[in-house]
Amino acid sequence: MWIIAVNLLAVAGIIKGADWSYDFETQWPGVCTTGSQQSPINIMSRDAVVDRQEAHIKGPLAFRGYSNVNATGENNGHTVKWTLVDDEPMPILSGGPLRGNYSFIQFHIHWLSEHAIDGMKYPMEIHFVHVKTGLTVEEALKRPDGLAVVGVLCQVHSGVENEFALGELTPMLPSLFDRQSGPLPASIIDLTRLFSPNMQSFYTYHGSLTTPQCQEVVTWIVMDTPLIISDTQYKLFSKVDVGGIDNYRSLQPVNRVIYRSLASCASLTLPSSLGILAALVNLSSTMSGVVSKGICTIVNMKRKFWGNKTKECIKSD
Repeated sequence: MWIIAVNLLAVAGIIKGADWSYDFETQWPGVCTTGSQQSPINIMSRDAVVDRQEAHIKGPLAFRGYSNVNATGENNGHTVKWTLVDDEPMPILSGGPLRGNYSFIQFHIHWLSEHAIDGMKYPMEIHFVHVKTGLTVEEALKRPDGLAVVGVLCQVHSGVENEFALGELTPMLPSLFDRQSGPLPASIIDLTRLFSPNMQSFYTYHGSLTTPQCQEVVTWIVMDTPLIISDTQYKLFSKVDVGGIDNYRSLQPVNRVIYRSLASCASLTLPSSLGILAALVNLSSTMSGVVSKGICTIVNMKRKFWGNKTKECIKSD
């Protein structure tokens, strides 16, 4: 278990005492400043490739075993994260753009969001980190498909009805306000409460870890439907000491193909037959009114020429 814990710190690129800061990104070690496929990025929906032939996204994502996860919380100076305690059974992610199974090992939180969609940032982003099943983390960090990270964007709405999502985490936050605090005693967490309302609607691309050493070994799956959290819960994160008021990396050059799932295009479907019929009826009515008004105008010109009284031209409704 000790070896697993050390590896989990390595995969996040966050080791106690590591000499890096969000205020000095240009000084980050590893390939953070030299890599060609770095993360996070601004995802432009109009540029994303819709994979209708399932050449890259081969079917829906499958999440198994996420409802009861034994994890321990920690503030490591850069984020708050919850790490899997028991390595058997691990929650498993498969499907979508992934080739094979990926085992969940930890999740952590960024505020503001790291990714942007169509230029818009969100208040928060949750990252679920997975390692390719059968590999150690050290092995995974050397393979381009070694890791898979699911990013869930969060939107803030007021009201207690929006406190369900983070309801299991917020009682732990006061114990994680101080840097280097924790780990907390392990507890059972239902990770599905942290999922997007539509876990089949996503963008995916190949990128990197967003913390040093920024290894380019990550299949990113970014959900495009935000999770709703409460304003009261979000304010708690402003009290968490992570060395600054936020903990997100700057956006990196896109310079690669981004795919989007078919579910993410649902809002782009053609109008219904009834909608098309209504539009045609409205167009017909409009054209009829324009033609009627045009004829009336011509008649008035003739009446005026002959010195007769004109009548008011009113567009038909």
